[in-house]
Amino acid sequence: MNFTAARARILAVDDQEINLMVLERLLSPTEAELVTATGGQEMLDLLCKEQFDLVLLDHVMPPPDGLEAFRMSRTLEGNLNRDTPFVALTGNDMRAEGCDPSLSPREATRAYYKGEGFADYLPKPVLPEDVEKLLLALLPAEKITRNEPEAVQEAAPAAAEGSSSGSPSSDGSGAKKRGLFAKIQAMTGEGAAGTDGTGSSAGTAPASDSGASGTDAPPAGPLDTARGLTFSGGDQEMYRQLLKNWADAYMENGYTIQKSAKDGDLNAHRIATHSLKSSSRMVGAMILGDWAEKAEHAARDGDLSYVRENVSALLAEYGKAVEAVSDYLAG
Repeated sequence: MNFTAARARILAVDDQEINLMVLERLLSPTEAELVTATGGQEMLDLLCKEQFDLVLLDHVMPPPDGLEAFRMSRTLEGNLNRDTPFVALTGNDMRAEGCDPSLSPREATRAYYKGEGFADYLPKPVLPEDVEKLLLALLPAEKITRNEPEAVQEAAPAAAEGSSSGSPSSDGSGAKKRGLFAKIQAMTGEGAAGTDGTGSSAGTAPASDSGASGTDAPPAGPLDTARGLTFSGGDQEMYRQLLKNWADAYMENGYTIQKSAKDGDLNAHRIATHSLKSSSRMVGAMILGDWAEKAEHAARDGDLSYVRENVSALLAEYGKAVEAVSDYLAG
């Protein structure tokens, strides 16, 4: 970034640790003070205790979600941040919410959140250039210090390193994939319904949503490390840490997704798959992100039959991506 904002205070609210880690990394060059919260109620408490120059607020979270918490903040007694700009963080395409169909996804989403009272929005996965533009537009001008221009250095992009798909080999790793998927089914009392017993699913893979990654190129296997590095600002060390955290959440997230489908809890399924969609695309698991998006939309629309018929396929793809991460980290 070509500026610093050492005197600025920013509050970031997201229920997913991986998203907060990315924001912390992207904001670190600004030298701004970053305060984090993991839920809407925690944010409301902080708004009454501290003053901020900007609030970055995730939309889809357990109740109260970001939009509900934002609305509550408008009438919150003791709120010290009534004039503070709020920015919505979302992987949603608000064209599905009744916006003008002639608008692009970004224009429609921006119009939706501005209509709710937000100053702007940041699409997930968050890109460094989007953060820079947003901060320059919304932070107080007196707290921004422009840096002296530096000579442009010619160097190969960091994302070029390790840009293979990270696909596991077909020998012993195949059994490991089936083992991961089987563990989740066992935790929820499910058999291998919806699969052929080899880890493949009867579901139909969704078409790739290339727009979510900012490129029209098709995903490169279960883990596209080049794209993942892009969302990490080319920082190899950070990317590896994000991958580890993302993979470590597999059992807990997979259990929630499987159980919510079995129980018919569409709201829990919607929240879980929305988070999986965003975090998967952030680390470069683009195919899984597309599967998760389809499941999220089905849960939102009340389509329980789709959720139940495709949950095995979703989790099978999840297992493939986790194994690809393991192979990449071991390489």
